[in-house]
Amino acid sequence: MRSSLQFHSNQFKSIEDDTYATTDDFQRLFARGMTDLFRLSLQLTADAEKAESCLILSMRESFANSSVAKEWGRIWVRRTVIRNAIRLVLGANSIVPGNIDCEEVSDFHLQPTGYRIEALRNSLSILRLPDLDRLIFVICVLERYSILDCALLLKRSPKDVNNARLRAINQVVLPKSRIDTSPPQHLQPVRTTLAAME
Repeated sequence: MRSSLQFHSNQFKSIEDDTYATTDDFQRLFARGMTDLFRLSLQLTADAEKAESCLILSMRESFANSSVAKEWGRIWVRRTVIRNAIRLVLGANSIVPGNIDCEEVSDFHLQPTGYRIEALRNSLSILRLPDLDRLIFVICVLERYSILDCALLLKRSPKDVNNARLRAINQVVLPKSRIDTSPPQHLQPVRTTLAAME
């Protein structure tokens, strides 16, 4: 009787081990996607030091987590980077830690987009946007979160998020002839960092 209980317990443990992402899984995700995750962090924060801090915080949080399904690991890591960037840019009170609405990924939906995402990712005009508009542009347009998901993450109304999204789109998605390609002075170190990543 005891041996059959032991067998059942071991079988359950092996199923559990295959289901949830481990520290090794997260380390592999960060190693494979470090350039992309740093670019995401840099676009959200528009500051190389904050971007680095954001990645370090996200790594620590990911490595300490043992309740994320393996298939959700990559999405959960990106969402963690976004949440930490919001905290760094807007302040600690912008997101309530442990808030179920912000932490939940099972209801995550990507919105369709009519923009060429890869062309926009390299645009320095993103870094010139005001903090809130930049965060919303990156989250809604580049990461394709729905307006409602973004509103929940930022603790803003969907209407405010949509208005900021439209403002940002009007500033970033312009004909090339109207875009000033030289970065402002305070973003010179960011341009150097972006160039080093390529």
